[in-house]
Amino acid sequence: MLVLSKFKPLNYINMKQIFRIALLFVLYLSVGFTNKITAQSSWKTHFENGKVKIEYRLQDCKSTANDTDFSYYLTRFTNKTKSKLNVQFDTAPKLGAKNVDAENFNSFILNPAEVKEGNCTSTQRELRQYFQDNKKSKGSAANTPLLILNIKTYEL
Repeated sequence: MLVLSKFKPLNYINMKQIFRIALLFVLYLSVGFTNKITAQSSWKTHFENGKVKIEYRLQDCKSTANDTDFSYYLTRFTNKTKSKLNVQFDTAPKLGAKNVDAENFNSFILNPAEVKEGNCTSTQRELRQYFQDNKKSKGSAANTPLLILNIKTYEL
């Protein structure tokens, strides 16, 4: 009578462990990839023409100075041309404001096919703008438009 060992061969155990590790790695990559796609698709187009595309999203950012959260408009500017562009625009100080002054004027250069994207640590004011939530619009922050006005582009 042939007696079979209760233990499996060593190479069988290693293959099983390798398969588990590979499966966990694939799951980890797919979750990271899914989160990146979701984050990229949350941008809303504010303005677009043949030269430039301006997109924005509302983002909560943690302040490292005082450990509080603030909401900001993060903006992304895309140069759709093969030329340098000077992008100029005004930012309204609040929703419904009719008058803007020199303090609200923005101008910067985009290189050919360049994309400038704001994040929570951006120091350029055109890439990160403070969102002031007022009590009347509570609950509709996602539908509040970006306050960029008088957009002009000049090829250099």
